[in-house]
Amino acid sequence: MTKQKKEDPRAIRSKQMLKKATVDILIENPNISKLTVQKISQRAELNRATFYLHFIDIGDLLKQLVHDIFDDLLLEMSPTLYVDDINNKDQLIAFLDYFYKHRKIFAVLFEHPGFKKKVQMILKDSIVIKRERKSKETEGTVLSMDILASSILGIIMWWLKDGVHFSSEYIASQIIELYR
Repeated sequence: MTKQKKEDPRAIRSKQMLKKATVDILIENPNISKLTVQKISQRAELNRATFYLHFIDIGDLLKQLVHDIFDDLLLEMSPTLYVDDINNKDQLIAFLDYFYKHRKIFAVLFEHPGFKKKVQMILKDSIVIKRERKSKETEGTVLSMDILASSILGIIMWWLKDGVHFSSEYIASQIIELYR
């Protein structure tokens, strides 16, 4: 039986500092090609050797950063996935608040088609789960899951870019209207 080695708290803190520095730099200048190990290390107030202790290269750091964001997003979405009422506004508001809280990094990440596609897939999967949990389908036209996921993603992207003056409550009520 092998014991899993616990990660050193200093290593965890260093990784977090490097990831935060990367996010801060990307918020200031969303051009990923301008990222360098030197810039990231300087912003994190760590040396380059520390960077290479934790990451192979900038691509590895970005991959881990995006994985962290998706893990957080899925964790934030999980309460909404298991609520029987598809129109549960409180859960939807909590989900939207997560996007609002991290709107600056999402604005940068949404510029990359792969990220946008992954978020759309997550939304579509949540719609599938909700529809499967809903025992009775209402008669009439039900929007395609792809159309609904794209619509929700479009609303969120518009809100974070141009509509931040609207509250998450208002945006939630607009999304709920899509389900009707």
